[in-house]
Amino acid sequence: MAFQGIRDKMNQDQKPFIIGGIVMMCVALGLVAWELKPVSAPSAPSSYYFYDLANGRITTEPATAIPPLKGAGGKDTLVRAFMFTCSTCGDKKVGYLMKYSPQAKAAKKYLANPPAESMTPQQAMRYNADLSKYRMLVANGTLVRLPAKGSQWYPLTGPVGSQIATAPHCSSTTFAKPCQP
Repeated sequence: MAFQGIRDKMNQDQKPFIIGGIVMMCVALGLVAWELKPVSAPSAPSSYYFYDLANGRITTEPATAIPPLKGAGGKDTLVRAFMFTCSTCGDKKVGYLMKYSPQAKAAKKYLANPPAESMTPQQAMRYNADLSKYRMLVANGTLVRLPAKGSQWYPLTGPVGSQIATAPHCSSTTFAKPCQP
């Protein structure tokens, strides 16, 4: 009975129902377009914070730098510093430090500079076969430690290293935010 009343109304005055249908179709198309829009990925930072183990100074270096680097004293004392804050990045602190073992550093350099595109098929096959080996060297040779003087270096992939490489707590329910230069 109720459907018959709606049908009679639609037959008498179709304009509001047509307009409502058009509006609903526009909303549906807008939602589909919103879902299909490309996602803009944040750009990678061009530099990172570095910490000199010899004097405790914080500097910035290009994001392509592979620590440890030569520090103020000419020795490999410049390591990557991960900075965090519980308020604003003007009040940031070092959360943990990171460097690569000599083998991992060499593997990282190799992966960052692949052979030229003009390589032979055999060279390309060799390079592709070596990729997983070099990636494993980098993963196993990434070392982290706390910023306290004399702290021990731990592999990032181990239980202690993965615990070190987490954002510090600000409170019992919130973590610190990372800061970039």
